[in-house]
Amino acid sequence: MNKVLITLPNSIAGTLIMRGFKQGFKSNGCFVMAKDLRELSVEDISRFKPDIIIGYDYGFLFCDNEELKNHILQNKDRYKLVHYFADEPQGKYACVNKPWLYEEFKKLNLYSFMWDRGFVKELPNCSFLPLAVNAKAYRLDEFEENQPVYEISFVGRPLGEKRQKILAALIKKFGKKLNIFSYEKHFLQSLDDMKEKQFLSEKELDIYKSAYRGFLTTEKELARVYANSFVNINITLQGESGLNYRVFEVLASRGFLLTDDMADIERNFIVSKELETYKDVYDLLDKTDFYLKNVNIAQKIATIGYADVYKRHSYTARARTILESMFEKNS
Repeated sequence: MNKVLITLPNSIAGTLIMRGFKQGFKSNGCFVMAKDLRELSVEDISRFKPDIIIGYDYGFLFCDNEELKNHILQNKDRYKLVHYFADEPQGKYACVNKPWLYEEFKKLNLYSFMWDRGFVKELPNCSFLPLAVNAKAYRLDEFEENQPVYEISFVGRPLGEKRQKILAALIKKFGKKLNIFSYEKHFLQSLDDMKEKQFLSEKELDIYKSAYRGFLTTEKELARVYANSFVNINITLQGESGLNYRVFEVLASRGFLLTDDMADIERNFIVSKELETYKDVYDLLDKTDFYLKNVNIAQKIATIGYADVYKRHSYTARARTILESMFEKNS
């Protein structure tokens, strides 16, 4: 039985993804320990004796505990070190104010897996591995499904010009039908940005301010919103062709998804049958309007999308790929 140590990052999205891998490795018969990187110690590793240590993005290189970091580096031939990237390797979300991590990581020649095929060549020993979802974590019972209904929902950071222009367009056309779930500080920043960039008038800013619905932390909280929204909007910020985590978790919640058109969408899903895509903001507004008026069609698409995600996009399959790849490379 392989022992897998999963280091959890200081990131909500990253932690959800790594918890998914925890379930995936367990389903492959591994003995798994998951621990917050900030709480992990050399003693923990020595006692557990992992065969594989897997981290999110640059993983243990974020560690402030120099003893722990040095121990892992000194034993990198003993432990199979694996890094799963769901952020651009040189981007601000992966590096988090430590831009030198990119060059440091390349020199270490460690194994990694990348959610977007467009960035695989940026790192040595890197393979393409799309994101997935633990659909069971997003499953709601009948009572949980009977929650407040939202017409249009957006979950995530309302930051960056791309997202803010789209959210502003949604406010202008649909007004109070839009609901936004994010960190409060991110929403307040977006409010300042909208005002400074004059994306919205004073009256529209008041409507935008009233769209804030708080922050969602757990899979169940997310699933309640996704499942009870007529239209879930996804606005991808990173990547060239890959699908972000929201694509998978909305479908796993039986939610209807309207997402921007990425190249890998059609490699994994049937558009207009399992989810819907938009090519630009005008297309987004038209399709949002159509599905708000045809909720029954959206619900049918959501049901088929859920069945596909549950069957083909599990962390069990993704973890198996990592196991097969690592032991093949080290045999």
